[in-house]
Amino acid sequence: MLNKLGYLPDVAANGLEVLQAIERQPYDIVLMDVQMPEMDGLEAAKKIREKWPESERPKIIAITAYALHGDREKCLAAGMDDYISKPVKLEELQAILGSYS
Repeated sequence: MLNKLGYLPDVAANGLEVLQAIERQPYDIVLMDVQMPEMDGLEAAKKIREKWPESERPKIIAITAYALHGDREKCLAAGMDDYISKPVKLEELQAILGSYS
């Protein structure tokens, strides 16, 4: 979907890889799955908030299969900037990415 929208995404298998990628190069946006092995998205978001000043860190958009009441707030409290639930629809993804460009 990201390629279809004209983006060139990098892929990380877990939160640790996300942190390593951000250390190597700056990113504008990170689409962060909440459930990942080794380090989940909530913990990775907290570490990004701790390590990078606001002017240097990417916007973090949570992607989760959970759509229960309170999940959005939990993601935002962990340091995510926004939230989108699975299954991700192309139109929703385009709208959320467009709101940060």
